[in-house]
Amino acid sequence: MTDARPALDAAEPLAPPTPTAASSVRPFSMPRTEQWSMESRANRVFEISLALPKAPPPARGYPIIYALDAGTSFATVVETARNQEVLFGPVVVVGIGYPSEAEIANRLFDLTPATDRATLPAPPPGGWGAIGGADAFLRFIQDELKPRIEARTSVDKSHQALFGHSLGGLFVLHALFTRPDAFETYVAGSPSIWWGNRMIFKELDAFKQAQAASRHQHRLLVTAGGLETALSPEELRASLAMNLPNPAFEFLKLKMVANAQELAGQLQPLSTRGLQVAFTIFDGETHNSVIPAYVSRGVRFTLSGWSHPQVTGQQPCGVGDCGQH
Repeated sequence: MTDARPALDAAEPLAPPTPTAASSVRPFSMPRTEQWSMESRANRVFEISLALPKAPPPARGYPIIYALDAGTSFATVVETARNQEVLFGPVVVVGIGYPSEAEIANRLFDLTPATDRATLPAPPPGGWGAIGGADAFLRFIQDELKPRIEARTSVDKSHQALFGHSLGGLFVLHALFTRPDAFETYVAGSPSIWWGNRMIFKELDAFKQAQAASRHQHRLLVTAGGLETALSPEELRASLAMNLPNPAFEFLKLKMVANAQELAGQLQPLSTRGLQVAFTIFDGETHNSVIPAYVSRGVRFTLSGWSHPQVTGQQPCGVGDCGQH
């Protein structure tokens, strides 16, 4: 049997090997990224990550994605956006995270709206802790973080997106429903709609009335993992190891997929009032494993919308026809 591979052209030698000194072990870093700790006016400290494109900014500035829970999402969002830069152009990515374990403990406070504790399920070991700081966190992003980023690089304020997963997804919905002018595109991965006995639906009712009247242009992607209907074996083992009370039963009550689908369905009538809504289920993915999938779909949803704006009156992607996987 002959080898069908083409022979190497002797006139085009291979590149010389990398010098030994340059091959030594060194810390990994992402090109064109920066990170700093930022103290808020409320004496909170956040870890801010910034990824800048290689290409110069467009005339109106760079589009920008703000990603919550930067520790689990920032690098994935950056590389996904950069991989599609040739298709949609350059984009800035900002990650919002926490510099210490003490601040990570405040995550629940930052991502949850004001809540009646009586509406919460059985708490994890140690209790729920501080909750209800979502409005303060959103003010930090709007009034403190955004100006800092805009002083660092050129930003297109008409093309801003917010990404969040789990409680971060709940925060994304809260931001859309209470401050829709804060961003143009919202991506809520596996949102914790169960929080506070589904209190987010009360905010949704008020938003529907306001959106129907204003017709401001916004885009929302809601996603969920197909395995979020019940705990996977590995999730059950981890939950039991953390001494969570009756985790399998409690998770069933959260109705992650059904709640997400219901919320997207209730928003669908606003498709003729300026709100483009898409809903996607990723089969075979759990609450944790779905993160890269939600990021990938979210980045494409965001960038394609900015590159090819929806024509007014055009039928958007709706619940049940959004390419569920």
